[in-house]
Amino acid sequence: MTGNAEGDMISLKRVNANTVETTYKLKGKVTVVNVRTVSADGKTVTVTTKGTNAAGQKVDNNLIFEKS
Repeated sequence: MTGNAEGDMISLKRVNANTVETTYKLKGKVTVVNVRTVSADGKTVTVTTKGTNAAGQKVDNNLIFEKS
């Protein structure tokens, strides 16, 4: 994978019917993990990001997207 400063490898794992976990690794070490969850009614997506970014800063973010 090229063009992503957070990793040279990406893996996706389906946790359940509504959730996918994406793991970024750089030189074999986990840098960032994203968990995306779609609500049961399909109207909300929650993205949780945890890890360390390319600048070495800790990342702990939650994004919520709602369909209007």
